[in-house]
Amino acid sequence: MGLLRIVVAVMALTRATLSAPAKPSVKYCDSESNVCYASSTVGIGPISYRLAIPNVTASPFDILLQIVAPKTAQWAGVAFGGHMINNTIAMAWANGNTSVISSRWASVHEIPEPYEAAEYTVLKGSVTNETHWTVTALCKGCSSWVHDGGSRTVMDPNSPSINLAWAASPYPVGDPADNYTMLSIHSEHGTFSLDLASAKTDNFDSYVKTLSE
Repeated sequence: MGLLRIVVAVMALTRATLSAPAKPSVKYCDSESNVCYASSTVGIGPISYRLAIPNVTASPFDILLQIVAPKTAQWAGVAFGGHMINNTIAMAWANGNTSVISSRWASVHEIPEPYEAAEYTVLKGSVTNETHWTVTALCKGCSSWVHDGGSRTVMDPNSPSINLAWAASPYPVGDPADNYTMLSIHSEHGTFSLDLASAKTDNFDSYVKTLSE
């Protein structure tokens, strides 16, 4: 049994929160689509979280999100506000040869519930192979959100270091084909910083068109 499988097995038994430190934000360009993202890699898997945004100066704005995870991660998620509670959460997992992304929200420290104020469109490049799964999606409603009875939080597109939170689990989801299926508890989680200013691009619309064809 490999080291990764041993670690995952131990985590599954103990529900530990062991996690490797996040790597610094870098620019990543996909060789097939030529889409460029700001990217950070986290966890013992590891898992990569990538964002691309239009060349704007303020919220709201659409976001291209890509998550690449090993198949040992039965689901992986990212919270755009840098913590679990009261912000937009994207959770994703493999489904056969493709992948699924689900909009979620948590008001307390429990499994996040479906959230309709953020809308995701799954795009080309959302695939699963023998070792990894990838989801690529356009999100409308991920750059700002309302919470606590009307307070609004917005992401700063000019920030060289925004804080995001992530989590992952080796426990399968209830029904991989169901966008709103029940999810298991995470076994590792943490935060990472992403250079959102470097995620800005004048080619955002063409990126979306390319990934939609």
